[in-house]
Amino acid sequence: MRALSSRRLVVLDIETVSLNPVDPKGALDALNGRVVCIGTLIDDGENVVERTFTDRDERRLLSDFWDIIQPADLLIGHNVLEFDLPFIRQRCWILNVKPGREVNLRKYYTDEVFDTMQIWGNWLKKVKLDDLGHALACGQKTGNGSNVNQWWFSGELDKVAEYCLEDVRLTYRVFCRLNYLPDRRSAAPLAASVVSTTAAVSMT
Repeated sequence: MRALSSRRLVVLDIETVSLNPVDPKGALDALNGRVVCIGTLIDDGENVVERTFTDRDERRLLSDFWDIIQPADLLIGHNVLEFDLPFIRQRCWILNVKPGREVNLRKYYTDEVFDTMQIWGNWLKKVKLDDLGHALACGQKTGNGSNVNQWWFSGELDKVAEYCLEDVRLTYRVFCRLNYLPDRRSAAPLAASVVSTTAAVSMT
């Protein structure tokens, strides 16, 4: 993996829902679900920027996300190689949204993507983010992902965004511990907090 000091770190997490409200399991499959939120934290070595993308227009949400991703960024997430990034790529194919960069998702590859779950378990054992965060004294989440479907369909997009950012922040702290890096989120100024693209979007 290239030196971390010379790269932007982009921690990400997605929230998904089923396209069929009565079948919540569809949220786990890009054929039957969609992305409703992408949470990001960008650490450029000086500033830490948090941003969420939530939009009723999934095509616009995905396009806005790729607009902030730079070619040399290291993409970081928990189970991001098996779920988040493949789901984003599949939804981009379905909606004809061309990503701003190619991302290699092959197994054991860490130059473009750092998956905290896979690094911890050496691609052999899965671990929940909450359990890993607790073991590394990085904290735990306070929300529950089972609520995302209800929040989305009731229009409580701010709750979806905040829950997503909880995962992002915890993943960032875990990543820092695994790489013996300081948690710059607590030391550096937050150049932006939650920025949502949905504030003016009609719910009808």
